[in-house]
Formats: sequence, structure tokens, C-alpha cells
Amino acid sequence: MAWRVRWGGVSQDKESLLLRKSMHGLYIGALCFLTVICVGSFAYWLQGWKLADAFYMVIITVFSVGYEEVEPVTTAMLRTITILIIVAGDASKVYFVGSLVQFITEGEIGKAMEEHRKSRDIEGIAGHAIICGYGRIGQTLARELKAANFPFLIVDNNAERVALAHSHGYQALIGDAGSEETMNEAHIERAVVLATVLPSDMVNVFITLTARNMRPDLRIIARAEDPATEKKLRQAGANEIILPAFVGGMQIANSITHPSLGSLLKDSNKLLRSGLQELGVDIVEHPIVPDGVDDRKTVKQLLVGVEADRLVLGIKKPDGSLVQHPDGNHRLEAHDIVMMLARNHASAP
Repeated sequence: MAWRVRWGGVSQDKESLLLRKSMHGLYIGALCFLTVICVGSFAYWLQGWKLADAFYMVIITVFSVGYEEVEPVTTAMLRTITILIIVAGDASKVYFVGSLVQFITEGEIGKAMEEHRKSRDIEGIAGHAIICGYGRIGQTLARELKAANFPFLIVDNNAERVALAHSHGYQALIGDAGSEETMNEAHIERAVVLATVLPSDMVNVFITLTARNMRPDLRIIARAEDPATEKKLRQAGANEIILPAFVGGMQIANSITHPSLGSLLKDSNKLLRSGLQELGVDIVEHPIVPDGVDDRKTVKQLLVGVEADRLVLGIKKPDGSLVQHPDGNHRLEAHDIVMMLARNHASAP
């Protein structure tokens, strides 16, 4: 997909054009220089010189070595040839060196402009997710967030993985996710969620602790390989802990014990949402903002005026626990997420 990014009035297409022009100049300079050597050698050869002597004479002339001529340059024709070789050789050298300097300079300027563009894009990010780690899970997470049009920023201390993220078209920042300086660069103050998905549990604990100290209200999702780390992550401040091995094991077990159901639920999110939309309904999440209009309300009070349009399926608590099918007297608290089945008026008949 073609795309253009402008900075200071210069687009990436224009940068590429400038680099192509510089490369073209290198080719022309090199071709002119080789032409001078070949034509000069041929001209001396036509004057009766040996081809090896002619080539040697041209080389010491164009490079201004100043050795004694291999043959006497006494005739007007030989002197004219020598003068032309000196002028043409120096001109082609100057052109080639100038093109080389231009190519190197424009390449460095292009890199600096690209880095500036990436920094500028990160400066403007808000309401985003911070993904700590761009391994297999991080790549999958980024791909799904991209499909959902949810803004995100990848943080990784490995330059190759950051370059890979950039090649995928994602915003990425190189740095230690456990460092407050890096988190400030990632604008944690404007983020809505942080997911630390590195393969090291201890690193995930440290990142969680740093993020929680910087943002007490931030939703933090952490990966854990060892179930024993779950308690440490919760103590560090993680709202939700995902154990990939446990989830994978449960999915395999379900596929063995309930093969038909497992096949049906393999793509459950897409199938469920698509099916609900066809029926004119959708699943929505309603966050309870601290000190907001819905804070401390009961479920019944929340649904006043919309009972016919919405059905509460469950309430996700800040610690990650789920209250299924709460009754009308259940009182909502700050940072709760109310999951409701809502009528989609846009698609309803």
C-alpha cells in the first residue's frame, strides 16, 4: 500500500527521488571516467604506441602522478590528446566525487528526517496501548490491535525487533520498558493500557511495578510463563495476568474433549460479533470512570431508560475477576467495565 509522509514540506517520495538522482550521478561520473581512460588509451594507440604503454600513460595522467612519459610527447597531436585527457579526467573525477558526497549526505539526511518523523508521530500519540516486547506474542497482539484500529506503541530494547516493527508499519520505540525515562517517551501518562508480554517473568514483574508507580490508574496486562509468578505480578500491580501455556493447554483439552465445539469456537470472537451484528445487536464495554456519573450506581440505575436496548452480561473488576449476570442491586465501582449486549440501531430494521 502506497503511503506518503510529509515533514518540512518534503515527502518520502521526494526523498527517494533525490537518492535515485544521486545514484544516477554516480553512474554517470563512473562511466565518464572509464570513457576517458578507454578513449585516451585508444588515441595513444592510434599514434603508434603499444596498448599497455598507452593505458599506463592515461592512468598516470588522469591521476596526476607526474611520472615521466613512457614515450616522448613531442607532436601537436600527442600534446592535444594529453591536454584533453587531463581536462576530461579531472572533470570526470570532480563530478564522480561530488555525486558520491551528495549520495552519502542525502542518505544521512534522509535517515535523520525519518527518525524525526517517527519521533514526531510518537509525540502525538494518545489513548493508546503500550506493548512491551515484540516477540511472537507481541507481534500477534500488534496485528490484532491494528485490525481493530486501536492505537498502540511498541517498546523493545532490541534494535532488530524495533526495525522489524517499523517494517510492519507500526510505531515503535527502542528502550528499556522498565525505565521511567522510556515510559515517559512512550507517553504512559496518555496511555489507556499497558501489556508486558516479554518471555521473562521477572522482567514483566519489574515493568509492571514501574508502570504502576508511574500510573496508579493504568490498566496493566502481564504475561506469565510460570503460574507461581501470578501472585508477584498482582502484587506489582497487574490487573490481568495471561498464562499462554495454561490457555494453550486448555484450548487443546477442549479440542480433545469437545472437538465440534472447539472447531466452532476457533474463531469465536469474529463469528460471535458477526452473528450478533446480523441480528442487530453487539457487545459493548462501558467503563466506570472514577467520580463519574455512573460511579457507585447500581446496575438497575445504570440501565434506567435503556432497559429495552441493553442487557448486562457481566462486570469485569479491576483485579481481572468477572461478575457474571449481576442482579439489579449490584453496585458499580470505579474502574469496573460493564459488558452489555446492546441493540445496534444502525443495523436494526
